[in-house]
Amino acid sequence: MTETTETIETTAPEYIMTAMDRCDACSAQALVLVRGVTGELQFCGHHYNKHSDKLAEFAYEVIDERDKINPKPFASY
Repeated sequence: MTETTETIETTAPEYIMTAMDRCDACSAQALVLVRGVTGELQFCGHHYNKHSDKLAEFAYEVIDERDKINPKPFASY
């Protein structure tokens, strides 16, 4: 008999960006932080999707917090 186990995330994710962070393209709430050698850019989900190909050439790090909109459920116990 084989038992399967399921891992349940027990803590909420830690986010870097706050509601005060604004998209550099439209001033909506920024949910993606793109870090490049020459600086940082912040984008809403729409503008990140629109420019992601070009941003891939610029970025050495992308912090994507779009899951704040529809978070994955986590156990609170």
